[in-house]
Amino acid sequence: MHPDETANINGEISPISDARIPVHDHGFLYGDGVYETIRTYDKRPFCLGEHLGRLERSAAAIRLRLKWEPPRIAAEIGRTLEAARRASGDTAAAPGAEYAIRVMATRGEGALGYDPDLCPEPSLMILVTRLNAMSRQHREEGIHAVIATVRRNPIEALDPRVKSLNLLNNILASHVAKDAGAHEAILFNTAGYLAEGTLTNVFFVKDARVMTPSLDCGILSGITRDIVLQILGSEGRPSVEGRFTREQLLAADEVFLTSTTREVFPVALLDGRPVGLGARGPVTEELQRLFGRRVKEIMAG
Repeated sequence: MHPDETANINGEISPISDARIPVHDHGFLYGDGVYETIRTYDKRPFCLGEHLGRLERSAAAIRLRLKWEPPRIAAEIGRTLEAARRASGDTAAAPGAEYAIRVMATRGEGALGYDPDLCPEPSLMILVTRLNAMSRQHREEGIHAVIATVRRNPIEALDPRVKSLNLLNNILASHVAKDAGAHEAILFNTAGYLAEGTLTNVFFVKDARVMTPSLDCGILSGITRDIVLQILGSEGRPSVEGRFTREQLLAADEVFLTSTTREVFPVALLDGRPVGLGARGPVTEELQRLFGRRVKEIMAG
């Protein structure tokens, strides 16, 4: 562990190696909780309000009372980030020192059982670690992705729009990618339509049109996904949110993925076959540039 990996457990800050949670916390016992992953630019949290708003919606969807209101959570994130920076001697002028922030809200500690009333007090945990940024090679040359045999949980069973601590569906799909020597697995839903990656939202390009699954396909409304859609709208580029088949994805001219920590990056190989020319396409490259510009505007605003 790096010396700057820092935890905040219900307001108590410590190195991650010293952090402890009760074994009776229902987040640990049952995955009864929600989370957000946030990254920094210039050592400041990016789109913090949007992330905390989604955390509130996820918590409300599972009837979870957050320990603190968003302004207090934001303040605790700031305290934890500052502690992590102090632990490593980080300064505002140090180049390249960015952080990943994971915020987890759980039902709290309680006796064994599913009854939420067993947990009188919710818990909130914040983990701050150095950002493991995507390599320049993968950003420029692309990654290898596979189509998972695992299907995305249907909305009627466990709505994927809730960022739940229960991530077994994603983990099982990630095994498919690992077994194939790939970097990411792309899931379809039980109706056979394109959904999302284990860690990413999915876009593809055909005849200069950008396509991405609609929310009713059972996907998370990603913060980076939303920014990309806003960029496409502001640039007047044709884009479609809809339901897409495996055949449509495999016939794409370009495929790119988005996530908070990895931004926008291309898929060069899909199921072992080249996507388009097997390299980053022009639409993906331009969106990477436009996304970088938009980040600077948001951080300056």
